[in-house]
Amino acid sequence: MSDSASPAQDAGAAPQERPHPARIYDFYLGGSDNLPVDREAAEGFVKLMPGSPVGARANRRVLNRAVRHAARNGVRQFLDVGSGFPSAQATHEVAPDARVVYVDNDPLVAEYAQRIIAETGAGRTAFVAEDFRNPDAILAAPATKELLDLSQPVGVVFGALLHFILNDEDPYALVERYKEALAPGSMVILTHSSPDYVSPEVRVIVDEIYTRLRVPLAQRSREEIERFLATPGWTVAAPGVVSTNEWETDEERATDDDRATSREDAAGYAAVATKS
Repeated sequence: MSDSASPAQDAGAAPQERPHPARIYDFYLGGSDNLPVDREAAEGFVKLMPGSPVGARANRRVLNRAVRHAARNGVRQFLDVGSGFPSAQATHEVAPDARVVYVDNDPLVAEYAQRIIAETGAGRTAFVAEDFRNPDAILAAPATKELLDLSQPVGVVFGALLHFILNDEDPYALVERYKEALAPGSMVILTHSSPDYVSPEVRVIVDEIYTRLRVPLAQRSREEIERFLATPGWTVAAPGVVSTNEWETDEERATDDDRATSREDAAGYAAVATKS
């Protein structure tokens, strides 16, 4: 499940030398696919923002609900872009009858994903080592073409990814490229961090943290996030673009843990849109 992006690494930096958002996220979720440098960074963040792990878990839960919603509505294949570690409650586990292609540019994620593919068996999961910014390469990758039938509905998951793509990289055009390639009945599932419910003091802390990590961060409002889905022929599912702890469907409501999570700790939005 796409819980965190894997932005391009500095050319001279080994993966173990710097904390990475995907591995920090794994630590917040109780995973073991993280390094000492990630745990140290995560513990430092929690001192500054105690709600960080709470927000990470809310993001994971809403992605699970959204994937199950897609599966209930006929989606049997998923492209999970910027997936991070496909660990516990990953897309292939949440939708066990679906075929899933994970995409990430972190070499440690790639190593982990290959183990997952070996465990799940050929023909059900695959991994593409590529950056979100290269949609044509991702869509044309042999693993994608072998596992996914783009003439049939596909669920594209952008989980906690797009806020790592700055506006000068034209993230809206990049998302449109993915959407254009999809058949009717396909869905886009996204979660995106936002400062809308966050105090000015916390906003400053967040900016400082990601500057320290040398990771770009685009702080977008709800209106800016809605633009990713505001395309003719696409319908945003109820309840619309809402706080990640509040997105739910009639078939699956938000959990007690979600209701106990504040909008400030959730610190972002979730939405699902369907192509007609």
